[in-house]
Amino acid sequence: MKTRKNALVMLMSMVLVFTLALAGCSTNNKSEPATKAPAVNNGDKEAAPAKQTKPITVSMYDRGNIPPEIGTAEKNLWTEYINESVMVKYIPVPRWESVQKLNALLAAGDGPDLILDYDGGYRNQLFLQKQIMPIDDIIEQYSTDYKELLNEFPLLRQLGTKSDGKLYEFGRLLGYIPGGYLFIRQDQLDTLGLPVPETMEDAYEVMKRFASENKGSYATNLSGYDWMNTAFQNVTWVIENGEIVRDWDRVAAATSYKKRLFDEGLVDKDFLTDKNGEKALQDFVQGKTMMFGYSGNVLQVYNNYETLKKNNPSAKLAVIALPSSEFGQFSPYFNDPVQMTGVVNIKADDPQSVMKYVDLLSSKTMAHTLKYGQEGVHYKMEDGKEVTIDQEKYEKEVSWLGDFRMLGSQHIINEFTKYMDDLDQSDPFDKEVYAILEQAYKLYISKDRPLPEITKYMPGLPEDIQFIVSNANEPISDIWSRAIVGGSKVTVDKAVEDAKSIWKKSDGQKVEEFYANWYKENKDTWVFTKDLYDMSF
Repeated sequence: MKTRKNALVMLMSMVLVFTLALAGCSTNNKSEPATKAPAVNNGDKEAAPAKQTKPITVSMYDRGNIPPEIGTAEKNLWTEYINESVMVKYIPVPRWESVQKLNALLAAGDGPDLILDYDGGYRNQLFLQKQIMPIDDIIEQYSTDYKELLNEFPLLRQLGTKSDGKLYEFGRLLGYIPGGYLFIRQDQLDTLGLPVPETMEDAYEVMKRFASENKGSYATNLSGYDWMNTAFQNVTWVIENGEIVRDWDRVAAATSYKKRLFDEGLVDKDFLTDKNGEKALQDFVQGKTMMFGYSGNVLQVYNNYETLKKNNPSAKLAVIALPSSEFGQFSPYFNDPVQMTGVVNIKADDPQSVMKYVDLLSSKTMAHTLKYGQEGVHYKMEDGKEVTIDQEKYEKEVSWLGDFRMLGSQHIINEFTKYMDDLDQSDPFDKEVYAILEQAYKLYISKDRPLPEITKYMPGLPEDIQFIVSNANEPISDIWSRAIVGGSKVTVDKAVEDAKSIWKKSDGQKVEEFYANWYKENKDTWVFTKDLYDMSF
């Protein structure tokens, strides 16, 4: 690949996630950092000096990706950089076992002062268990940068406020970043002489025609990103007649559609064993799939298309709007434009220093530094744009900093549009990817084709209600899977009947009552999907 693309890989490496952030490893390495930590700029405003006598503790995801010569999750170039302003001891937690690790630390009385975790359910659990403190007062007394963000983006306060009316959660601003896509092989569509499908019935006809003329190939994927659920608005909770209700019609329609594709041999018969969608992705990049629902970041889109082109040089992709169903027309998900991420341990004995840390990491200056590195060391300015000086140095010292960017003004560098801007318009493939991404943004960030969910910010559930949901979800999901693969012996109508029975026996009515009461009390003040499209980042 071209040098330009290699630079882009490093600029976007921290996007990998949905996910969207990277952090450090947990080994002990006492080697000196590759670059001396620079003097710290305390954000865009100077906060009042904190009288700090010992380090605060902050959780940090451990992904095992910090180069050993740079340091460890506890001590590296950037922890030293931050410690020149606020004394901090980082507590590494395994990314995919963070809840277990944090619970163990809290139980032992060693919980971090500032707990940073993307799991909203877990943070709500900490609130219900009274393990975190309200932060209204410490923001009012000690904050500069974060307080300014709260005033500019009231949604930060609204989403961080719990049922007692107090603010408990810190968050970050991301802007709009598409995360789901529906691709179609434009070259195959042209060969068939068919237009882009506009309805789900159109899509069925296209897929059926493709499968009939391409034996051994798949019309679409049933594992990985489930674009059909989105198209049918199969999201469990919907608004009908001004009330929130548990839906059965949409899940029945989506299941019937998938069952038809399965029964007619248009999809992989073994899709249920493809738990993470990896086989579906490999089928796609090998050229075996016509319509492909995908969930990932822009770098992954680039790399997967590049692999497809290597395997099938004549392949040409297009990104399309999700076809409409009888329930409307919707778009794949995009990342939360405002995302809550952090809470303060009720036992934290220096909340002033915690606030100073949050202000530092929330500032626009720090957001820029943690994305590009230091000017003159990692990048230089050319024609008003940051240009990486040494790609290898950037990769070693900056590219893994995503999990330091869990607070504040991260919207100043939108990962999606930044990646597009960095594509090389003189390179034909880069230019083609740019057009695909531009079209995706236009199609999917649109009021005309909204997200299917009522809101991206469903309320945290009390423990007894969460228990009911957790117990019912898996057996009901199994019912839908059996209906899809069960042939004529298992009808969708019978599946709906069985699912309703499990829901009733699991006390699902209590969940419905909880949501009904919540919606009645919050429908005039909550942030719903329609409210997301008018934010100015």
